[in-house]
Amino acid sequence: MTGEICSRRRATSVHNDMAFWKEWKEVIWFGPKDEEDASAQQPKNKKKKKKKKARNADREEDDETMDDNSTQINMTWKDFLLLDNRMRIVYVVLLCLLLGLILPIIISYYLGEYQADLGNCNTPTLNRFECMSGSNVQLSKSACESAGCCWNSGTGAPKCYHSNPTRYTYKVDKVVEALNYKMVVDVRPERRSSDMFGNVMPTARIVVRAVNRDHLIVQMIAPGQFEDDSFRLVTKDERTPFSQTDFQVSVTTEKKTSFAIVVKRASTGEVLLDTSYGPLAITDEYVEMSTTVPSEFIYGLGQGERRQSFKRNFANYGKTALYNRQKADSYHPLFMSVSPTSGLFHGVFWDNPFPVEIQFSPVPAVSFRSMGGSGVLHILAGPTPAAVSLQYRRDIIGLPSPMPPFWSLGFHLCRENNDPEASQKTIREMVNSGIGFDSDCIDLRLSGPGMGSADLGRFPLAAEHRERLRDQGKKFVLSQPPHVQDVVQFPGASWILHNRTVNSSTIDDYETGVRLDSTVYYPSYPFTGQLTDRWDTMLQPEGFNFLDNWPSNDAKTACASTDRPRSFIPEALRSGITNNSICLDAFHPTQELEHLAVHNHYGIQHLQSFVDQAYSYRFLYLNRAAALGNLGHAGSPGDDLTANWASMKMALVQVMEMGLFGVPLSGSPICGTYNSSLLTDNLSEVKEEQLCIRWYQMGMMLPFAHSMTKLNQRARSPVDWSLNTRRLVAGYIQQRYRLLPYFYSLFYQANTQGTPVVRPMWYQFPKDNETYTLNEQFMIGESLMVCPVMVQDDTETNTAITVYFPSGTWYDYYNGDCVHSGEGDSAVVTTGLNHLNMFVVNSSVFVTQEPGASAEKTRRNPYTVTTAFPISSTASGWLYVDDGMTADQSAHDLIQFNFTSDGTFTMERVHFGFQGSEEISTTVNTLRIFGLELKSEQIPAEATYNPYTKVLEFNQLNYDWHQRDVYSLNFIINS
Repeated sequence: MTGEICSRRRATSVHNDMAFWKEWKEVIWFGPKDEEDASAQQPKNKKKKKKKKARNADREEDDETMDDNSTQINMTWKDFLLLDNRMRIVYVVLLCLLLGLILPIIISYYLGEYQADLGNCNTPTLNRFECMSGSNVQLSKSACESAGCCWNSGTGAPKCYHSNPTRYTYKVDKVVEALNYKMVVDVRPERRSSDMFGNVMPTARIVVRAVNRDHLIVQMIAPGQFEDDSFRLVTKDERTPFSQTDFQVSVTTEKKTSFAIVVKRASTGEVLLDTSYGPLAITDEYVEMSTTVPSEFIYGLGQGERRQSFKRNFANYGKTALYNRQKADSYHPLFMSVSPTSGLFHGVFWDNPFPVEIQFSPVPAVSFRSMGGSGVLHILAGPTPAAVSLQYRRDIIGLPSPMPPFWSLGFHLCRENNDPEASQKTIREMVNSGIGFDSDCIDLRLSGPGMGSADLGRFPLAAEHRERLRDQGKKFVLSQPPHVQDVVQFPGASWILHNRTVNSSTIDDYETGVRLDSTVYYPSYPFTGQLTDRWDTMLQPEGFNFLDNWPSNDAKTACASTDRPRSFIPEALRSGITNNSICLDAFHPTQELEHLAVHNHYGIQHLQSFVDQAYSYRFLYLNRAAALGNLGHAGSPGDDLTANWASMKMALVQVMEMGLFGVPLSGSPICGTYNSSLLTDNLSEVKEEQLCIRWYQMGMMLPFAHSMTKLNQRARSPVDWSLNTRRLVAGYIQQRYRLLPYFYSLFYQANTQGTPVVRPMWYQFPKDNETYTLNEQFMIGESLMVCPVMVQDDTETNTAITVYFPSGTWYDYYNGDCVHSGEGDSAVVTTGLNHLNMFVVNSSVFVTQEPGASAEKTRRNPYTVTTAFPISSTASGWLYVDDGMTADQSAHDLIQFNFTSDGTFTMERVHFGFQGSEEISTTVNTLRIFGLELKSEQIPAEATYNPYTKVLEFNQLNYDWHQRDVYSLNFIINS
């Protein structure tokens, strides 16, 4: 009986369930809302209707039972959520996720042990960071994936890239120090115990310290490296609290998350550094750090290649390798970056002398990959380019720096020539033509294969030629390579590099190379011995040109079989990092370091050996293998370039970059050093004479102006051209000598405040976005804009170029014609072959002198002050004067000029230290004022006025600041 009752109940339950689903499907889900809808829902296929009727007939008995006892069912949303089969599937999936993934994450997180198995390779192309660049193994899918990275099977770069997030990160082990000015955190690899090349990744220490209000240092150091020895700082560590700096610093201290450092500008919240996107790694042979940048407008990081513009290739993952070598002998891992929305700049300096690869990723981000050392980034707050320059020069290079001798700002000649009379012929013609110049090198190879004395065996007439230079009032610059030809030439042969990492006493174990077909050895600089006693055998030079000191080795591949394998070498250097140089394993006994760790600083150590000598007056120092701003002591003669238009553009970019790197005295051989080539310019013919006229126009406005010709190449001095070209070039040289007082005053500013002499347009107008891409016009200081012609004109008459005028009023340098630019305007300027476009910006003041045949003769002439009417309240400028030679730079005069909009012009001596000399003028004779609207009755009696160009000129002022401190002029100006 019980069984029957239970059976009926089950049957009833089944009938009721079936009735429910039938009603739900027909009434709730498919049932028409009204008669019209019902007719619309009638089946169109009769066959299907019959089949359906047959199926319903099978259930007729059950349906009758249901019809007798059921009523219309009204479903609610709760019923739907509880009873719909599809919703039940969703619940099952969610439950699996909860039990299988989310719940373990939550539990492990609170236990502090969770590590996500990262490996998301679906990273958008523009957000990728390359993996395994510079690897010593053939790049393949299997090698890439074995390294824990992702393989791009499609086209485009990079082929191998990091997952997102990357597997190469760290997690906090412990917080060592948490001070108000410094954070020290120990970290350990989070997901991989070795880097992508198989090197063991040890624990690391991260140090973030505020040196002062504008300077932050981020260090990543490995065991055995010391915190205070891994960065360069020449200023006092002020230990400024983070809260008092312009930085907002966030350092990961939580053990459960990947380690990262984020630095923002405190005043605006803009991100200056963020390491959370790219990989972090430090091993014995590899260091990698990446940071985002506010935009693709970054400037610097040179000079690993020759470029015609500042622009970096972010879109295609562009790279550069910084490693001093032939055609790229300059190491400057510094960049300035701007946020276009605010116009604020900051700087980043990679403080590591090892060879480094730098990559630009579309994020945008910059990655540093070094062959060793530690990861150290200096963050310089700016917020202007000039402020970044000051912070870099003051804290990392050192300020103030020595002034160059005044004569070094003149024009200089040099050459390689097997004809011993070649230099004398050139000098004779220069003197007879009255063309100004200040020095000659006789021959670039005069010192022979090694440093030290002049090689009179190869150049028997050199001493005689030296005396002729002296008689003509010209200086002599001797080239000095770093090599030595005889290890006993200098006392203490223990300072010669060894070719293995052990000390040895036999000459066979010294590192050797070849220069000028002779065997040479390599000193372990800096040399501490005396060189002054060799000055006579050097023919008593007034300047030194340090060359081939990256260091060179004419035995091109001498180290291919002797250097130990390296797991990482920058991609651009992989095929021949030691070509034309010495082995990476060579051992420096005086520093107890392998050459790899010294290579990029070898040139400045060579320079330092000469700077440390006890000379009583200033020398001209030029250093090819530049680094660290040449320590503030030397200029750069520039790269050896081919005579074509592309090289002219490269030369300008190089010079402007060297100014950013703290080398204000920089130039490039005018018209190149090698014969013209058609490969770069895409021209049927390079009109070399036209090219050199235009290059002389530009080159005379750069900080260091010189001509240099390589062996068996066409000579390029001013007297090596046609008479017409010689006449034009002589005029440009005169223009340079006229501007020497202004250049010299800018060098005083450069050596006290760190600002470049020649500046990119964005440097002077940082908030004008249009200037960020300008490469073919530049500023000399704050006052003069130079716009050279850098394209060939087949008519050789007038060339049209586009000039951009930043907001303000500009005046033609020669005649004062006005150009007004509202918010910044471009104009097409037609330029004759005999003309260089130069413009004076409003509210500026600069000083010139009548030119002489040399810098020293120019100094005897009275000064002319040129000022542009102040659109705002005041125009101001400076003149710096000293004897141009002695090492005591406190013995100088400083004259300040001010011109106010009410018509008052004053000249005042604000510093008096120069005792005076008959050879150096201290008199201002002429004042030129651009942009004045004057009526005839307002023109002062002692002045002349041009109503068309609106230039007012005072002559015969005869203001000698050694006779009186202040001179003032007052006149009425139209309102």
